[in-house]
Amino acid sequence: MAIHQIIHEKRKELGLTQEQVAAYLNVSTAAVSKWENGLTSPDISLLSPLARLLKTDINTLLCFTEDMTEQEIHHFCERITTLVREKSFAEGFLEAAEKIHEYPHNETLLHSLTLLLDSLLLFTEPSADERRPYEETLTAWYERLSASDDDKVRNSAYYMTASRLIRAGRYDEAQTILNRMPDKEDIMRSVADKALLQVLLYEEQGQPEKAAEDLQRMLLSSLNRTQLLLYKLVDAEVSAGEMQAAERIADKTARMTPLFDLWPYNAYVSSLQIAVRKQDTDETIRLLKNLLQASQSPWDMASSPLFCRIRKDPPEKSAHPEFLSQILKSDLERDPGYDFLRDREDFKTLLASYPSSTAKTNCTE
Repeated sequence: MAIHQIIHEKRKELGLTQEQVAAYLNVSTAAVSKWENGLTSPDISLLSPLARLLKTDINTLLCFTEDMTEQEIHHFCERITTLVREKSFAEGFLEAAEKIHEYPHNETLLHSLTLLLDSLLLFTEPSADERRPYEETLTAWYERLSASDDDKVRNSAYYMTASRLIRAGRYDEAQTILNRMPDKEDIMRSVADKALLQVLLYEEQGQPEKAAEDLQRMLLSSLNRTQLLLYKLVDAEVSAGEMQAAERIADKTARMTPLFDLWPYNAYVSSLQIAVRKQDTDETIRLLKNLLQASQSPWDMASSPLFCRIRKDPPEKSAHPEFLSQILKSDLERDPGYDFLRDREDFKTLLASYPSSTAKTNCTE
């Protein structure tokens, strides 16, 4: 918000007239009018008394505390995703870092960009040496976020830091981070269910549509978490040598997808986990074909009575079918778990049928 808008809005909030402001500052009413219309600005000697009169501070008056809105942050994240996809990770990272420097106290911006860049870095192709400066910067940003007064931001930073440490094999450090995080059960016991209370309020106010929309969001969140737990449970049972139990769980996971009108892509994930672990080449190829084909079709939430009220949410760039197929292909090309398929011609044909990511790091630029 520009200084002329701040003067106008603060004056209106306090119920002052332009004449009263002019009299207090010993200037003409015309001068105040020009300030509010953006034609001129107050003399520097008037800034302190003007700020006192408007019950604000000079930083606010001069827009030094101007910040990005959540919508602006969302659009900027989309821009960074597009920049990485179409040009290079290096360019996207640089522009994001400049924006963080421009708004150093905006935790929402820092949190959103750190998570986004961490995710995008997984699907670029730099060498270990080229990745190191990006990894170090992301680690520093997570450390900043872990000192946040906002519980959600802080715990998200803890989670991502612990995940990165586990991937790096630094298990003791990861355990130290986990020990700092509160258990979800403790949080749920100590905090009233605000979401359900909001639903109750909507119902009492005669706004059943809003109540239904909130309930659909809560249901989707619970189902997503349930599916994640099932995927992890399949992995755990396979690692424990209980293949029969893993297969039964995978079957239930697959049947859950159509039952709750979830994205068809989800139906193949657990079965693929098992096929890969068993190195069943034919079954793995079959499931990959189904999974990659499903990734090309956006989820039609509008047709489901469970989610139709949240279908208008803006789609994430990362959920775009083309981008998802690029991510999947990148994973198949890199993951050593698929090495048993490398010599299969149908595997090579399958990979060739999906677009490659255009994003490169160009780290030497």
